[in-house]
Amino acid sequence: MRVLVAPDSFKGSLSSIELCQTIRHGMNKVMDAEVIEVPISDGGEGFLESICSVHPFQVELVNVKDPLGRTIQGKMAFDLQKRTAFIEMAKSTGLTHVSEDERNPYQSFSYGVGNFILYGLDKGCRTFIIGLGGSATNDAGVGMLLELGVSFRDVHNKPVEIESLTDIQKIASLDLQKVNPRLFECEFILATDVNNPLCGEQGATFVFGPQKGIAKERLNEIDGILEHYGKVLEKEFRKEIVSREGVGAAGGITASFLALFKTQIRQGIDILIEYLQLDQLLPTVDFVITGEGKLDHQTLNGKVIKGICELANQHHIPVVAVCGNIELSRNEIRELGLSAAFSICKGPSSIEESMKDAKQLVLELVENIAELLRI
Repeated sequence: MRVLVAPDSFKGSLSSIELCQTIRHGMNKVMDAEVIEVPISDGGEGFLESICSVHPFQVELVNVKDPLGRTIQGKMAFDLQKRTAFIEMAKSTGLTHVSEDERNPYQSFSYGVGNFILYGLDKGCRTFIIGLGGSATNDAGVGMLLELGVSFRDVHNKPVEIESLTDIQKIASLDLQKVNPRLFECEFILATDVNNPLCGEQGATFVFGPQKGIAKERLNEIDGILEHYGKVLEKEFRKEIVSREGVGAAGGITASFLALFKTQIRQGIDILIEYLQLDQLLPTVDFVITGEGKLDHQTLNGKVIKGICELANQHHIPVVAVCGNIELSRNEIRELGLSAAFSICKGPSSIEESMKDAKQLVLELVENIAELLRI
């Protein structure tokens, strides 16, 4: 039996690579199967490792700024023959770079994405595939644009110093004189798994801001600041920004990309299917094990499991999911295209306990799945 293992990560406990390894170990303890490991990401953490798991792309460490402006080293990858750079936003601006007691979303910026882009530009790249997600920022890409040479001006045409999110409210126009002209020759392909707009109750601030540390009483204020910035971009560049689907991803950074550059927004799983050539691999396997931390209604809107199921179902290959938590009904699970879904949680236990013991819990669950396959 050939088994494809293609899960997303369990955020905060197991990376997609670690999850693949654990599932393979569980399968091999019980049955003699050929297990093919393909770690998957929807654009957030693990995106770069997933892209590089099949292709021998050149990987380099780059000096970039973290959300608080400190210099760190982050990985990016290159396909120099195709003049393409691969960037995972979380490698520079991810929540993992800021400890809980350091988190300050009001003074966190997406500088590092700009640093990665400039490095890729100097390597000769003109296509940038950027995995969005896992960010500590809610600045709509203002920090990135600062690193790319953009200057911001107020209603009196005076420079605006950006030191906190509230300074974005002062922006009335953008000055592009110091922006490297080569950037306008580039194409940016943004990998995401969300369709949220920039503003409003379903926008970047209200949906994702609290997990980054934005206080409930300041959500309206910060949302209004992003709406102001989005309208400035619409006026300056005559493009739809504020209400467009997907612009709320990764703290709204998509807004700045769409306004200034040639940009595509794509589902991260679709990009991974293409680059990992899953459409060619799937017809050669007998069974698929996928998974992610939480199986919920967001999964129905284009996350990893939905993409895997859609492709596998075309070839009538059964798919099961190993998850941390399941919030979907049986009918919704079937609608998703899964043959079955299993939670690693055992008995009355907290999420924290399950995350701590995730590796052992996944191992035991997969052993049970393998026992079923032997029947």
